[in-house]
Amino acid sequence: MIVAIKSVKNLSDRVKVFELELPEAVVFTAGQFVIVKAQVGGERIERSYSIANENAGEAQHIELCIALNPLGKMSPHLFGLSAGAALEISLPQGGFVLRDAAIEVPTIFVCTGTGVAPFRSMISSKLEETRESMVYLVMGNRASTDMLYHQQWMDLQLQQPRFRYLPTLSRGDGQEKGVLAGYVHAHYSEIVKANPEVQVYVCGWEVMCKEARQRLKDMGLTRRQYFFEQYDG
Repeated sequence: MIVAIKSVKNLSDRVKVFELELPEAVVFTAGQFVIVKAQVGGERIERSYSIANENAGEAQHIELCIALNPLGKMSPHLFGLSAGAALEISLPQGGFVLRDAAIEVPTIFVCTGTGVAPFRSMISSKLEETRESMVYLVMGNRASTDMLYHQQWMDLQLQQPRFRYLPTLSRGDGQEKGVLAGYVHAHYSEIVKANPEVQVYVCGWEVMCKEARQRLKDMGLTRRQYFFEQYDG
């Protein structure tokens, strides 16, 4: 499918949001991704990017939240494009979506970097349910400038009593109001201990996902309680 880039906005020093205008509306489930396809240096390359729209369902526009990898091929190519450029993408796909049981139990979303992208629609979908179960977002980054959609999450926490936001900085000193220091693992582990029936969705860097998988397994969670989407760098 050929789409047009409607806008490109800076989300941080190294992350841009690409808003794509589709030739016709598509339907996607919260958490799904599209594959971006391009010719770069005479080579055909493809990369998967989670859909970062705030709400799932029928969409005439799709947002992609993309971090620049200077050593990569696709992201430098995309960062060289501007509004009006054409882009080839697939239809939405992927199985990193909310399971039915997530309606009934507390749900933790754990991410690093642009791993927060699929959680925008997943959290909205979860909060639309009438059940009273809690929703947690544990978002890890190196520095405060890397915290994507930070104000949105802060505002949502004030507006929605079922939602709790735990921004975590590995290079932070714990002095910034509302921001935790260290790594995400210690913080989601405390929630799991208090809610053994919880479901956990993890998206982010490979190293973080690998440690999270082992930690959740060691805590006694079953494979039906945790789900992963990972990427490199």
